[in-house]
Amino acid sequence: MAKNPTTMTSHEQSPTRILLSVLYSYLPIIAPVLLVLHYLRRRYASPLSRFPGPFLASCTRLYKTRSVASGRTHLHMVELHEKYGPVVRIGPDEISLSSPEAARQLLSAGKGFHKTRFYGVFPPPENPDIFTETREAVHAQKKRVANVPYSMSAMQQLAPFIDDTIEIFMEKMNGFATSTAGKVDLGDWLHYFAFDVLGEVAFSRSFGFLEQGVDVERAIRTIDDSQWYNGIVGQIPELDFIFRRNPIWSLVPSLGVILGTKLPLITRMALAEMDKRRPFEKHAKDPAVKTDRKDLLQSLIEGHLKTPDKFGEGDVFAVAHGAM
Repeated sequence: MAKNPTTMTSHEQSPTRILLSVLYSYLPIIAPVLLVLHYLRRRYASPLSRFPGPFLASCTRLYKTRSVASGRTHLHMVELHEKYGPVVRIGPDEISLSSPEAARQLLSAGKGFHKTRFYGVFPPPENPDIFTETREAVHAQKKRVANVPYSMSAMQQLAPFIDDTIEIFMEKMNGFATSTAGKVDLGDWLHYFAFDVLGEVAFSRSFGFLEQGVDVERAIRTIDDSQWYNGIVGQIPELDFIFRRNPIWSLVPSLGVILGTKLPLITRMALAEMDKRRPFEKHAKDPAVKTDRKDLLQSLIEGHLKTPDKFGEGDVFAVAHGAM
């Protein structure tokens, strides 16, 4: 009888199929063994293996991620240094140094120490600001432009407008002091004050937090939530492509606000102010619109007009928005 062409005896199976069959059979054993070997390699075969620290931290970044998520990282680091000394391994490829001299060496330009992928999680990724820019030469270019509006002379020109915000704040505080309304959360009001001052400095307009006495459109809460996300996901940056940068989230409006895919109040205001000042060349020279008041945005626009190839329109937005 002729063989069925669709069947094959065991000795006729290809070596590849046999190997895959064996691997599949022993997968419950092989997978854990490979995972353990991977962690042991991270722990003992790394150049950082000579530095002390928690065992779990040397194997996986989940240790640092859990610490950040707890909101107590600053205390955990102190405890680790008290236990292990001035140099502590806090990740498979990360150490913590408690020396002020080390901080000066690490943060100085040209020392060979570069920012990690942690900073790539902070938006907008396509136009990093001074904080998130990891390329040292590009950072230096942006810093030269961004430093100008933060000079003492520039701040002194804006002092009268900051004083106006201080007066509004004090009026609100005096009102609470003479009322019988009970307690007032000074932390919230100082938060409102700080953002309204930044609005005056950056865009020559207040966000209205003090006047309304509330977190308008939950703008501050949105920033706080975003920073909480950035700090945690920044420990494992690959997760950002699953969460915030995943195009699926744009289809879920409620998640869009949390994950930063919808434009919050401060972002909309920054974009609106930029649009009001277009075309930049005319706004910078036209007496009809030009004023003696030079806010952060205007200074950045002028820096862009001087060196558009090194400081683009995207950089103008990123640095102004990043100030918030």
